[in-house]
Amino acid sequence: MKILFCHDGSENARKALDKTLELFKLAKPEIILLTVVEGAADASMENEAIFEKQRSEGQDFLMRTAKHIIGKGFDVDAILATGDPRKMILEAETNKKPDILVVSKRGGGILEDMVLGSVSAYVVRHAKCAVLVFHA
Repeated sequence: MKILFCHDGSENARKALDKTLELFKLAKPEIILLTVVEGAADASMENEAIFEKQRSEGQDFLMRTAKHIIGKGFDVDAILATGDPRKMILEAETNKKPDILVVSKRGGGILEDMVLGSVSAYVVRHAKCAVLVFHA
Protein backbone atom coordinates (compact mmCIF):
# COMPACT_ATOMS: atom_id res chain seq x y z
CA MET A 1 0.00 0.00 0.00
CA LYS A 2 1.20 3.52 -0.85
CA ILE A 3 -0.09 6.77 0.60
CA LEU A 4 0.73 10.11 -1.03
CA PHE A 5 0.71 12.64 1.80
CA CYS A 6 0.74 16.31 0.79
CA HIS A 7 2.33 18.47 3.50
CA ASP A 8 2.36 22.26 3.27
CA GLY A 9 3.99 22.81 6.66
CA SER A 10 0.75 24.00 8.28
CA GLU A 11 -0.51 22.93 11.69
CA ASN A 12 -3.50 21.25 9.99
CA ALA A 13 -1.15 19.21 7.81
CA ARG A 14 0.92 18.19 10.84
CA LYS A 15 -2.22 17.00 12.65
CA ALA A 16 -3.41 15.20 9.50
CA LEU A 17 -0.05 13.43 9.20
CA ASP A 18 -0.25 12.19 12.79
CA LYS A 19 -3.82 10.95 12.21
CA THR A 20 -2.82 9.28 8.94
CA LEU A 21 0.07 7.44 10.59
CA GLU A 22 -2.21 6.34 13.43
CA LEU A 23 -5.01 5.17 11.12
CA PHE A 24 -2.76 3.17 8.81
CA LYS A 25 -0.11 1.96 11.27
CA LEU A 26 -1.17 -1.69 11.03
CA ALA A 27 -0.95 -1.69 7.23
CA LYS A 28 2.56 -0.13 7.34
CA PRO A 29 2.19 1.56 3.96
CA GLU A 30 4.95 3.37 2.15
CA ILE A 31 4.44 7.09 2.76
CA ILE A 32 5.17 9.29 -0.22
CA LEU A 33 5.72 12.67 1.41
CA LEU A 34 5.22 15.61 -0.94
CA THR A 35 6.03 19.26 -0.25
CA VAL A 36 5.61 21.88 -2.95
CA VAL A 37 7.46 25.18 -3.27
CA GLU A 38 5.93 27.63 -5.70
CA GLY A 39 8.33 29.05 -8.28
CA ALA A 40 9.74 32.59 -8.35
CA ALA A 41 7.18 35.22 -9.38
CA ASP A 42 9.54 36.57 -12.04
CA ALA A 43 13.17 36.40 -13.09
CA SER A 44 14.41 39.26 -10.87
CA MET A 45 17.37 38.58 -8.61
CA GLU A 46 15.28 39.47 -5.55
CA ASN A 47 12.54 36.96 -6.38
CA GLU A 48 15.13 34.33 -7.28
CA ALA A 49 16.79 34.79 -3.87
CA ILE A 50 13.42 34.48 -2.11
CA PHE A 51 12.65 31.33 -4.09
CA GLU A 52 16.03 29.77 -3.25
CA LYS A 53 15.47 30.52 0.46
CA GLN A 54 11.98 28.94 0.31
CA ARG A 55 13.37 25.94 -1.56
CA SER A 56 16.11 25.43 1.03
CA GLU A 57 13.64 25.75 3.90
CA GLY A 58 11.28 23.35 2.12
CA GLN A 59 14.08 20.79 1.74
CA ASP A 60 14.99 21.08 5.44
CA PHE A 61 11.33 20.75 6.45
CA LEU A 62 10.87 17.74 4.18
CA MET A 63 13.90 15.94 5.63
CA ARG A 64 12.82 16.62 9.25
CA THR A 65 9.31 15.37 8.52
CA ALA A 66 10.62 12.27 6.70
CA LYS A 67 12.81 11.45 9.72
CA HIS A 68 9.75 11.79 11.98
CA ILE A 69 7.80 9.34 9.79
CA ILE A 70 10.72 6.88 9.66
CA GLY A 71 10.92 7.10 13.44
CA LYS A 72 7.31 5.89 13.57
CA GLY A 73 8.32 2.77 11.61
CA PHE A 74 7.21 3.70 8.08
CA ASP A 75 9.14 3.70 4.81
CA VAL A 76 9.26 7.15 3.21
CA ASP A 77 9.79 8.50 -0.28
CA ALA A 78 10.25 12.28 0.15
CA ILE A 79 9.62 14.62 -2.79
CA LEU A 80 10.19 18.37 -3.02
CA ALA A 81 8.34 19.69 -6.07
CA THR A 82 8.41 23.17 -7.58
CA GLY A 83 5.38 24.78 -9.18
CA ASP A 84 1.63 25.07 -8.76
CA PRO A 85 0.72 22.81 -5.81
CA ARG A 86 -2.44 21.53 -7.53
CA LYS A 87 -0.53 20.44 -10.61
CA MET A 88 2.43 19.06 -8.67
CA ILE A 89 0.16 16.91 -6.49
CA LEU A 90 -1.57 15.42 -9.52
CA GLU A 91 1.78 14.88 -11.26
CA ALA A 92 3.08 13.01 -8.18
CA GLU A 93 -0.12 10.95 -8.16
CA THR A 94 0.38 10.03 -11.82
CA ASN A 95 4.05 9.12 -11.32
CA LYS A 96 3.84 7.31 -7.98
CA LYS A 97 0.41 5.67 -8.35
CA PRO A 98 -0.62 5.77 -4.67
CA ASP A 99 -3.60 3.85 -3.33
CA ILE A 100 -4.75 6.94 -1.47
CA LEU A 101 -3.88 10.62 -1.52
CA VAL A 102 -4.09 12.61 1.72
CA VAL A 103 -4.47 16.38 2.01
CA SER A 104 -5.58 18.66 4.81
CA LYS A 105 -7.98 21.53 4.60
CA ARG A 106 -6.58 24.91 5.45
CA GLY A 107 -7.76 26.24 8.78
CA GLY A 108 -9.64 29.49 9.10
CA GLY A 109 -12.74 31.19 10.35
CA ILE A 110 -16.34 30.06 10.40
CA LEU A 111 -16.85 30.53 6.64
CA GLU A 112 -13.60 28.74 5.76
CA ASP A 113 -14.63 25.82 7.98
CA MET A 114 -17.61 25.24 5.67
CA VAL A 115 -15.61 24.80 2.45
CA LEU A 116 -12.45 23.08 1.28
CA GLY A 117 -9.37 25.07 0.37
CA SER A 118 -8.67 25.63 -3.31
CA VAL A 119 -5.91 23.00 -3.46
CA SER A 120 -7.84 20.29 -1.63
CA ALA A 121 -11.00 21.01 -3.64
CA TYR A 122 -9.04 20.79 -6.90
CA VAL A 123 -7.40 17.51 -5.85
CA VAL A 124 -10.75 15.98 -4.86
CA ARG A 125 -12.18 16.85 -8.29
CA HIS A 126 -9.20 15.72 -10.40
CA ALA A 127 -7.36 12.88 -8.63
CA LYS A 128 -7.66 9.40 -10.09
CA CYS A 129 -7.19 7.60 -6.76
CA ALA A 130 -9.10 7.84 -3.48
CA VAL A 131 -8.62 11.14 -1.64
CA LEU A 132 -8.78 11.60 2.11
CA VAL A 133 -9.23 15.20 3.26
CA PHE A 134 -8.59 15.95 6.92
CA HIS A 135 -10.42 18.81 8.56
CA ALA A 136 -7.83 18.82 11.33
